[in-house]
Amino acid sequence: MLTIKVNAPTQRSHEFLISMERSISGTKAEAPFISFKGAQRETGEVLVEGAGTIEITATEGGGLKRMDVKEANPYLRQLAHYPPQAAFRYHRQPSETPTLALDWVRFPDGSVLAAVAESAEVTTMVTSEGKSLTEIKLTVKNQAQTFLKVGLPSGATILSAEVAGEPVKPVQGPDGNRVPLLRPGFRPTGRYMISFVFLHSGAPFAKKGGADLSLPSMDIPISLLNWEVFLPERYKVKDFGGDVIAANRVPAAFHEDEARRDLPQQADLSNMRMQLIPGQIGGYVTDPTGAVVPNTRITMTSYDGSFSRTAITDSLGRWLIAGLPSGSYKAMAEENGFRTSVYNVNYNASQPGVYNFSLSLASTSETVEVTAASVAVEAETSATMISRNRYQPPKLAPGAVSQGASTNVLNLQKRVAGVLPVPIDVPHAGTSFSFVRPLVLDEETKVTFSYKSR
Repeated sequence: MLTIKVNAPTQRSHEFLISMERSISGTKAEAPFISFKGAQRETGEVLVEGAGTIEITATEGGGLKRMDVKEANPYLRQLAHYPPQAAFRYHRQPSETPTLALDWVRFPDGSVLAAVAESAEVTTMVTSEGKSLTEIKLTVKNQAQTFLKVGLPSGATILSAEVAGEPVKPVQGPDGNRVPLLRPGFRPTGRYMISFVFLHSGAPFAKKGGADLSLPSMDIPISLLNWEVFLPERYKVKDFGGDVIAANRVPAAFHEDEARRDLPQQADLSNMRMQLIPGQIGGYVTDPTGAVVPNTRITMTSYDGSFSRTAITDSLGRWLIAGLPSGSYKAMAEENGFRTSVYNVNYNASQPGVYNFSLSLASTSETVEVTAASVAVEAETSATMISRNRYQPPKLAPGAVSQGASTNVLNLQKRVAGVLPVPIDVPHAGTSFSFVRPLVLDEETKVTFSYKSR
């Protein structure tokens, strides 16, 4: 029996994503189907994926209809961990029970990939001229691959490239551009970073219309791609689409940058962002110098004492609590050597927020109570100290959340002014939108949106 609690029970329709795994040590299995009690109408899609080199034979019945994998819901496809093998859809009838029998054969794994990108950090600045400047940073593990083949969109040109912080020269091949993955005297054994910047000519923005941005195809697997798009302040944008997922629709653990494991103890919270889903609350804990404080106990207790949840900060000072209903809470932060701090928090589960707590040093046991106005809400704007009950997120397309420019955007603006010979009017005022896409291999990544001039 699976019990699901929804935030808006009065809605007539609901959509769920349910993932189930089975060991592939055997050779066959019956796929389970969940039915919902009291549902008037029930439709669904099923995506089957398999780990490793595998061939799956599926036999469907009971109203289950086979379809092309590419026809499956894009969110379903993007959240797959392994290559999709088969896809189905169904409209459950009272007299039917969908069935799916799976048989599979596993083959020996091939040799290790020559190179793989553990993550990609992409930053795009768009100007009112319609031009876009994009920097792609790849955290790479490389066995033997010398070049990265880059399939640029039409009208794009690579301006610069670096391997482990040193400039390298891109190469134009007969079948596309090449960015070096290695350089003379550099033979790494662990992960390292390569980056390149390209300019796309684009088309000038009108007073209103539609636009799309594309990232090049790259011939090494990318485990997770994070894309920040910075748009000029004068344009109001909505209706985001494409083959990306809005970052706030993906749980924090899914797309947290692995490189942050190596953050220094003295951390800049303005560049450390948590993306939460409805029903979650979290943030960072720091000391008076700004250093993160691990192993801090965070206790959220409702004012009437009927509900309480506890979390412990990790090595990066992060804490996260899920399943918290809306309401007024006292948040207590406790750690040895610091004053115990109590914060008053007004929490809306449908608009999850990031709360950063600062602890003061103490030689004896002390407790300090702080009002909600003193809690830094949203890590990106922690210096502003916004009261949670006054914060209203912008009305955007579902899942597309705006934010201030990150350090990546600011650094790219500086590079244009000081290093890159780019004849464009760089926007210094604007809004960023963040997207993610997992499991990218030799294919373009695109985001679309509509806009109008303010």
